[in-house]
Amino acid sequence: MKLLAKFNILLLLIFGLGLLLIALNARGFLQRQASAQVKHEAELLAASASATREYTAQYVSPLIEKTSEHSSNFLPQDIPFCATTTTFAEVRKSYPDYAYKEAALNPTNPRDRATDWEADLIDNFRNDSAHTHFDGVRDTPAGRTFYFALPIRVETGCLQCHSQPSLAPRSMIRHYGARNGFGWLPNEVVGAQIISVPLSVPEQLAAKGFRELMVNLAAIFLLAIL
Repeated sequence: MKLLAKFNILLLLIFGLGLLLIALNARGFLQRQASAQVKHEAELLAASASATREYTAQYVSPLIEKTSEHSSNFLPQDIPFCATTTTFAEVRKSYPDYAYKEAALNPTNPRDRATDWEADLIDNFRNDSAHTHFDGVRDTPAGRTFYFALPIRVETGCLQCHSQPSLAPRSMIRHYGARNGFGWLPNEVVGAQIISVPLSVPEQLAAKGFRELMVNLAAIFLLAIL
């Protein structure tokens, strides 16, 4: 066999082994990067939702309370939690894979009642105040899902509607009743702000990046051999 042919075979073996090693390491790296990106996006969405809630509490609610209509009618738009949930519903029109819920153990609106796994998250916040957030992966009927959760604590403005039924607006009592959403205490963790993302999202990102990387490397190795 000619020396050039032997050299080409050696190059093929070296490049083939290199591609294999890169493939083994690149897949895990890209998956970790994609998961980190999804977590970062979840944190941004959580911060955006919190900002919407704060804006509603500081600017919208005081303005509505000054109107004469507010004294006789219960307006959901006045509630910061309602504002964040409604805003995120608009976000989901562009990002349907993302889910948002402000789950509570004892909510005024039954829609916001925590499921079993959400209640466990809330209990973790209640039992360990040092944790500012929890994140992880859970199995769902739709597949494995990444979640990011922040605690919801009772602030002074919440007590007007959630301390005792006698202090709550009458229109709110007529709308939701006097059995749910009361008995909250100052600075108590009553719920969790939870964003969920199917893991199919980072997995698709990682798979796409892996394919592009391997195709580009294979093309570079081929050109080098030629």
